[in-house]
Amino acid sequence: MIPPHNNIHESEYASHDRQPLPISSIPSTENLISTPRGHTPIRLNSPHLSMAELSLHNHRHHQASTASPSSSSGLHGEQQTEGRSSSAMPHFSNFSPEIAAAAEINRSSTPCSLEMSSSTDGMIIINGNGNGNGNAHVNGTTTSSITKSPSTVTHDEAHVPQLVHKWTHTHSILCCVALAKNKLLYCGTQDGKVLVYNMDTYSLSKIIPCGSSTEQPISILAISLNEKEDFLFVAGSDSLIKVYDLKTPECECTQVVYSLVDIGDIFSILWCEITSTIYIGAQNASILWCHVSLDEKKLIEKHHHDLEKLPHFRYDKFFDSKGPGGSQNTLQTQHNLLRRSSTRKTRVKLFECRSEDIVRFAHNGYVYCLEVVHNTSIGNSNDKDFLLSGGGDGLVNIWTFGDNTLKKLTSLENDESVLSMKIQGSLLYVGLGDCSINVWDLMTLQMIRSFRFGGNYDEVLSLDVYDNCIFKACSSTGLVKFCAMTHSSNVCDGIITMSVPEEDGIINAVKTFSIDSKTYLLAGGTKSLSLWDISEPNELKEQITSPTASSNNSIAKRLTNDDLLCMLKKYVGYKTISKNPQLYLEESRHCAQFLSKLLNKFGAYQTKLLPVENGNPIVVSEFKANSTADKSKKTRLLWYAHYDVVDATKNEAIDWSTDPFVLTAKEGNLYARGVSDNKGPTLAAIYAVAELYDKQELNCDVVFVIEGEEECGSVGFQQVISDNRGLIGEIDWIMLSNSYWLDDVTPCLNYGLRGVINASVTIKSDKPDRHSGVDGGVSGEPTMDMMHILSKLMDPVTKKIQLPGFYDNVLPLDKDSEKLYDKIAEYLGIQAKTLMVKWKEPSLTIHKIQVSGPNNNTVIPQLVSATISMRIVPNQDLEVIKKSLIETLTANFNDLNSDNHLLIEIFHEAEPWLGDYQNQVYSVLYNNIVKHWGQEPLFIREGGTIPSIRFLEKCFNAQAAQIPCGQSSDNAHLKDEKLRVLNLYKLRSILTDSFKELGHT
Repeated sequence: MIPPHNNIHESEYASHDRQPLPISSIPSTENLISTPRGHTPIRLNSPHLSMAELSLHNHRHHQASTASPSSSSGLHGEQQTEGRSSSAMPHFSNFSPEIAAAAEINRSSTPCSLEMSSSTDGMIIINGNGNGNGNAHVNGTTTSSITKSPSTVTHDEAHVPQLVHKWTHTHSILCCVALAKNKLLYCGTQDGKVLVYNMDTYSLSKIIPCGSSTEQPISILAISLNEKEDFLFVAGSDSLIKVYDLKTPECECTQVVYSLVDIGDIFSILWCEITSTIYIGAQNASILWCHVSLDEKKLIEKHHHDLEKLPHFRYDKFFDSKGPGGSQNTLQTQHNLLRRSSTRKTRVKLFECRSEDIVRFAHNGYVYCLEVVHNTSIGNSNDKDFLLSGGGDGLVNIWTFGDNTLKKLTSLENDESVLSMKIQGSLLYVGLGDCSINVWDLMTLQMIRSFRFGGNYDEVLSLDVYDNCIFKACSSTGLVKFCAMTHSSNVCDGIITMSVPEEDGIINAVKTFSIDSKTYLLAGGTKSLSLWDISEPNELKEQITSPTASSNNSIAKRLTNDDLLCMLKKYVGYKTISKNPQLYLEESRHCAQFLSKLLNKFGAYQTKLLPVENGNPIVVSEFKANSTADKSKKTRLLWYAHYDVVDATKNEAIDWSTDPFVLTAKEGNLYARGVSDNKGPTLAAIYAVAELYDKQELNCDVVFVIEGEEECGSVGFQQVISDNRGLIGEIDWIMLSNSYWLDDVTPCLNYGLRGVINASVTIKSDKPDRHSGVDGGVSGEPTMDMMHILSKLMDPVTKKIQLPGFYDNVLPLDKDSEKLYDKIAEYLGIQAKTLMVKWKEPSLTIHKIQVSGPNNNTVIPQLVSATISMRIVPNQDLEVIKKSLIETLTANFNDLNSDNHLLIEIFHEAEPWLGDYQNQVYSVLYNNIVKHWGQEPLFIREGGTIPSIRFLEKCFNAQAAQIPCGQSSDNAHLKDEKLRVLNLYKLRSILTDSFKELGHT
């Protein structure tokens, strides 16, 4: 008998309810990580802030704080601490206590939102009473115990961030950075200091004054480090960038960068190690850059009065003119005294930004943040290094840099001011002025998700991302850990609140870093700095997007079968479930980037991620033939695969004997979701090509086309491939491995698949749901009408489909094919007719019928809906069959003279495919299967559908061939999906020889 699990690799999740991008996640409440209490004027705390700006901000903050029981702070850092607990321990508190912590995802066809229910069950409380009962003390700080509500949510206690230490200061902490190598924390303050804290002793080890009390008061607004962590870059409201040598005992200022242009406050700086350049985002909407030498030998001594030409001493005709009576203001007096008294020398080198090294009006607003991206593809650009800037105009501008110039590549438009940014892999997280966070895929330039939170006047001043959790620092609601990508249907499984009861208010900066396999979060806010342990249990030490390594000399070592298994372990670890983009969209993007980087490491000529509207991107990568044996025209192969999988979480994972997304090896098999369909075969093909390329034995060009929506009917695939046909080029042969053997012992070659038409048929009455005892028989009932029209689609005796001319183009069975069927039937011990019904004859199936109204025996439903499918076979015209189906259903319905209404929707379709099993590719594969397996393969067809094969054949005018990898017992789409290790290795060997041989012909 043919195993029942065979041939189920097709588009299981095809649906007419496809969710558009970006996906909107809108929690109606937030939990807070509140450390500092008290209000600091606006985001940047600048002395240059106008009274109009300050007044507007204070008005907004007052509105936000009066609406929030968590905000009870005053202006300018004045604390209002009435009735507050003195405990310094974290605790959970709801931003809106009347709103619930339980949530469920609205799975309607509209953009996804996360809606909160009205129950408070499931909230986790961290008891911070500080009374010592059950609490441990570490380095003088009290760790928190955990209390759960009676309806305990299944949170792992280790997932709750733990407060490690808290420090206070007289002014606000505006920016921070960690030196992981030296276990030091550097924090820029509102009063012009850089505070240095030692993580070994949790003590303040040094204060670096960046502006003395005799000078104009400044605020440190931005801080950065070089790669070696031995130079610190500091910028702020004095329009200067000061470079401090951290190797010296006193952390001396050794370089100063300034501009002759009045740029105002410096809101962001970025040190680029590759070009030894400091990039500057300024208040006057410009971006500047300056090449800075960090070589100590080139330092020169300067008199202090030589610094008079710097911006904060520069004479201003308006502000520095004498007032009525000829008197000077206090600031002028301080400057003059400093000029007259300064005779000391300092070893410092001045760097002036050249007038040509500036992009004026880079934004139509302040330039709040800068990020740099190296060795990454963005859009269709061939450059690999980019500068990203976020501004008050709501734009993220992407710049290419080289030859001391900036050229704008493109802009990403957001609805509000861009105040903060964070890059993780190929994803850009953008914090906005309305408390929203947008997520952009840089490789496809698509906005894929938008997180929206309550509070229109709450600004995301800073954010960081760790382990699929977003830490956002806000101007009103403090610090929020939002784990919206934890794959839970309950949004509160993803929102965790950390709070220090006696302090609450603005958080200006957050930064994550790792030391000794632990991950920490540093949060600076109003007069306070807090350090949190955010390490996850059993956290992976491997980077989520980086296949290991690197140099060409090491490629050969990486191409072993052991390394293939290592990469497969990473590959299946991505939950690329295309059915649920609201939960797994980011993981699918990370997986696509993983493939892209792996292909590039192996020597791909070019690799692109092609964006799909409302879907996961398509990976297109080309390897050029590099064999020196033959210089003639090269054969070009296209290898088709997919990286998305069917679901194996929650209820689907209950019956699994292993974790579906952790590769488990036992009894000679590999167990994981997607290991057989289709991730294992995909890597086998990649490693086969990479091995030939590394040995300079690749005789043909190979183009990989790997999509992420196959399980959902290949959404957008045909349009994207058609639009990028020029990028892919001419193709001679198409190959794939997305099928299975008929049993567990005999290799097979697949040469045919049926097509499919999925339709939804709905009949609706103008009358509401009615009672059969009152209205039964009065008028035509939708359910009865549905029974009539569906019953006429098939003859009840012959089982033939009753569409006009339906069987006219079905191909007759030729003698060669008949021999193949007889051979398989004899081998399996079944009748050849059974195989023909399964593989080469069309069929009709009614999958489900649903009705409206309550589920009881007396209701006449107002609406009835049926889902049907038709399997069509090669040589039948899909468009003709589809039109005939609609016309037949409509005619049957019209014959009823019913008062009801009929609606027919075709929501998925795919053409049948029939390959030529006698062509060159099948001949080569056949011989290599015999060579490596020691037996002849069976030529088989299948009754299922792969949507893209026939399309690719027609698009590139090339024939396709399929070589199955897995056994019939692989359980694809079912529990305990597996792939035998031997099958994986054999497929790689067969493809290696086949690619090499096809290049010679």
